[in-house]
Amino acid sequence: MTKNNRQFREFLRDEVNLSQSRLRRLQVSVRDVNRYLKTNLTGYQSIDRQGSYGLDTLVKPVKEDDEYDADIQIVMNPMPGWSPEDYLSALYDTLSKNPNYADKLRIHTRCVTMNYAGNFHLDVVPRVTREGRHFICNRVDNVFEETDGPGYRSWFSGKSQITRVNLKRVVRLLKYLRDRQGNYVAKSILLTTLCGNAIRRTDRRTEAVRTIANTLTTVLTRMDSYLQGHPNMPKIRNPALRSEDFNRHWDEQRYTHFRERVHSHARIATEALASPSIEDSIVIWRRLFGRDFGRGRVP
Repeated sequence: MTKNNRQFREFLRDEVNLSQSRLRRLQVSVRDVNRYLKTNLTGYQSIDRQGSYGLDTLVKPVKEDDEYDADIQIVMNPMPGWSPEDYLSALYDTLSKNPNYADKLRIHTRCVTMNYAGNFHLDVVPRVTREGRHFICNRVDNVFEETDGPGYRSWFSGKSQITRVNLKRVVRLLKYLRDRQGNYVAKSILLTTLCGNAIRRTDRRTEAVRTIANTLTTVLTRMDSYLQGHPNMPKIRNPALRSEDFNRHWDEQRYTHFRERVHSHARIATEALASPSIEDSIVIWRRLFGRDFGRGRVP
């Protein structure tokens, strides 16, 4: 059984992970936005990283100069008499008063987007907490929508700890396949949930998650087993908020294609992991990741 530890780590570092320089630019921008809002936004309470940024699963854009998305939530105190639209308007108006931000802003249904041209889009979402329940604001329908980003992050963190953070690396690798290879269509939250669902409490300190290759193969084979048991698109529910599902950006055609690709990927991963030599396994893994995988070992 071949692990390819070095090849996976090099591939993640060179081809998959967001570069440290780009990550640093994001962190500095988020810090500055937070400092400004903390001083100037009525009802400001705290900041909370969300999405791939909060889960540490951001990946490098397809092209070096492509922009990527990052999400933060601004936790705000419940304001007497305020409607959902009022929270978004207050956020937008406050940011627009800063000359550094005024030309970067667009207001959407649930967020204010800050466009840092050539780098990233920062989606800033106001969130209100009442009696332990979290709500984001839909300004078009003027309604509060329940969410649980902190709960989801806690769920994913627990799953990742079982794998000694290999799960985060696996999610990034599968996003790479989605973005670079165009193998399937699946929103990051949906893909991340399916990956997390494949990890069990009993996997801790077992061969199933010992290395990146082990964890990737475990996730793909278990995901494949689940999908093969569902010829039609199942509901992929939020593990932290069971009333919410992540199917809104999927349809039967996209699901069927995703199901077929995962089935193929699982076979390749199983074959590569069982290969007796590093060189042979690199050749097999390249059927998924292309010739950049293991290029220092196999020409």
